[in-house]
Amino acid sequence: MTFLAWWGAGLSTLLAVVKLWEIWRDRFRIDVGYNFTGSSDIGNEIFIRNLMGAPIILSYWELLWLSGRWPFRTESTLVTPQEDARDIRIDAHSSLMLTFKDEEHFDWGVKALEGRRIYLRLWIAGRRPVLRKVYG
Repeated sequence: MTFLAWWGAGLSTLLAVVKLWEIWRDRFRIDVGYNFTGSSDIGNEIFIRNLMGAPIILSYWELLWLSGRWPFRTESTLVTPQEDARDIRIDAHSSLMLTFKDEEHFDWGVKALEGRRIYLRLWIAGRRPVLRKVYG
């Protein structure tokens, strides 16, 4: 009887470990990267990478200047998308590139930052808004 109990306990523990590994592997993961240039003709680029195994829908996004720490944090909007930029599908293990050229181009040097940081706020369908640091 004790062998059967030990075998059942070992098997259920093994199955619990496998289930925890699956939950960890399939968790929500998004990465944000950048490629900034000084030329408004080439433009600045921000990459949103979907590292999950399932596609996501990006409903809306904002590029922000943030300064200070919580609860005294101040934010100001740097760039918002055009009216037709809604519900963008980002497939599993792929990325979306946001390009900021000409009038949307922004400075990112030390003088332009003035102690602020550049953040990207993402509204993803079915989730709360996600705030990711881009630069600074």
